[in-house]
Amino acid sequence: MKNIKNIVKYIVINIIVLVTIYFVYINNIRICLMYKLFRIPCSGCGLTRAIIYFMKGDIYTSIKYNMLGIPLTIGYIICCFWYIRDLSKNQKTLINFFNKNKKIILILAVIIFVLNSIRNVNNELLY
Repeated sequence: MKNIKNIVKYIVINIIVLVTIYFVYINNIRICLMYKLFRIPCSGCGLTRAIIYFMKGDIYTSIKYNMLGIPLTIGYIICCFWYIRDLSKNQKTLINFFNKNKKIILILAVIIFVLNSIRNVNNELLY
C-alpha cells in the first residue's frame, strides 16, 4: 500500500511539473535569470518551447529552439517509468545507476551545457 501511495504522489508531482511547463509556454513567460540580467541566452533558453514542439511532433522546430529538448524529454520519460518501476518493486536501481555513473554524467552534462550555451548565443529564435 505504501508503494502505491508513493507512485501516486510521484505521478501527481510530475503532472504538476508538466502543467507548469505548459503554463509558462502558453503565457510566453521568460524565467531565465541569465537572459534577464545579461540579454544572453543560456543553455536552457528555448527549452520549454523545444519540449512543447517535440510533444506536438514538430521535431524540426524543437531542435531549432533548443537541441536539448528531445533528449531531455526522452530521458525524463525513461526516468519516470524507471522510478515508478523501482517504487513498485521496492528497489533503487535508478539511484544506484546515477550513483555509479555520477562522474561520467557530470562531465557529459558540463560539456553539453557549454556546447549548447555557445549554440544558443547565435540562435535568433531566442531573442
